[in-house]
Amino acid sequence: MYLENTHAGADGIGAALAKRKKLRFIGVGGVQMSSLALAAAARGFAVSGSDSVESAGTARVRRAGIPVFIGEDAVAAAAADAGVFTLAISPENAEYRALLAAGNPLFSRADFLAYLTSPYPRRIGVAGSHGKSTVTAMLTEIFAAARRSPTAFCGAEMPRFGGGYLAGEGEDVVFEACEYRDSFLCLSPTLAIVLNIALDHTDYFPDLAAVRSSFAAYVRACVARGGAALCRAEDAALFADAGEEVHTFGRGGEYTATEISFREGFASFSPARGGESFGRVTLKAAGEHQIGNALAAAAAADISGVPRAVIVSALSDFRGIDRRFTERGALCGARVFEDYAHHPAEIAAVLGTARAMTKGRLFAVFQPHTYSRTAAFLSEIAAALCAADRVWIAPIFAARERDTGEVSAARLAAAIGKKAAALSLKTIAAELSDTVRAGDTVVVMGAGDVGRLFGEFSAKDFTSCPKSGTIREE
Repeated sequence: MYLENTHAGADGIGAALAKRKKLRFIGVGGVQMSSLALAAAARGFAVSGSDSVESAGTARVRRAGIPVFIGEDAVAAAAADAGVFTLAISPENAEYRALLAAGNPLFSRADFLAYLTSPYPRRIGVAGSHGKSTVTAMLTEIFAAARRSPTAFCGAEMPRFGGGYLAGEGEDVVFEACEYRDSFLCLSPTLAIVLNIALDHTDYFPDLAAVRSSFAAYVRACVARGGAALCRAEDAALFADAGEEVHTFGRGGEYTATEISFREGFASFSPARGGESFGRVTLKAAGEHQIGNALAAAAAADISGVPRAVIVSALSDFRGIDRRFTERGALCGARVFEDYAHHPAEIAAVLGTARAMTKGRLFAVFQPHTYSRTAAFLSEIAAALCAADRVWIAPIFAARERDTGEVSAARLAAAIGKKAAALSLKTIAAELSDTVRAGDTVVVMGAGDVGRLFGEFSAKDFTSCPKSGTIREE
């Protein structure tokens, strides 16, 4: 059983909170939930929160003076006027149940995001199966470079701005629009971006047709409100009936990437509209997939009236976001990267990037994310991981799910074959320390807590790296 989005709407939430000032954030440690808590506090609400574990998010809101309880405190929650919850919590969460019993309103994360973003004249919602956080961060840096003082809600840490939330003073707000359980249908962007469409979140979407239908609804709603949309040229047919305000990017689109070249895994290209080039972009975030991300950001910024010279300069300065091929350090002389990849397409893209950058052996550590996704994509994940020379599978990160016994890390390792093993993070750390050497590359992937692996490395063998993102020094 899962919680659903509330769909109260910005006006409905505003009316409900007119005389309510004490908000309880349940699951406040997530990157996006912590951002909403900070934004609510800035609006004058008395904010408190809870989460199951300590995290960078709980630390961030505490630094802002927001009290956080680790665990579930039903008494404190019931004392609040209203609650905001993430869909990751259980319907049996004691704080959620306490607020319900007290008759106080509860709003889902996406619904509350719609409320916070509704006052901004220009609202850019970045949707897509892959790349949302990166493009949100790219656009934030572009608007900041254009001195438009944007506000942003990003699903990953933006190193340049010190977190996933940026409080601006301008008319632009950029935010991620997640498709999970149709969360993006709560939102009201004036520019709806769809980066790509793939089957994911199989605990909600039964097939790709259902995913495509949800994205179509997201775009149609935006255009019907008088907004515009931006999508890949290859997806344009899906939005053909949405209206004339649907722009396209990619091969055969209104916006294209021309004169593409690579050097050691980093791309250079020229974004163009109708054959007219913006100038030359040289990316400092590695991977072929970053061309599509940067082109989408360039197109959205151009539609929003940002000067093209500023777009080119800001994209060339962009150095990535946290947990997106982030260099974490060196283990026995081998370079170690961390990435959020958990979908087979993302795994393939990350390992392809790593292979292009290394002359030695390529090792992968992968933590599957949710039992339902692992079961649905087992063969595809196995095939993607086969690109590495050696693979270690960590225990599945359950997130909101329970183990039914249908799938396991061991089963995934068996599907990969002799090059793979399913082990604990502690044992994986020990095996890596005994195996890697200078010239090798290690990629640690997963959307859960796989980053705990770095704490298992011996200090004498692992040297942490302060850099965030993949940085290309000219």
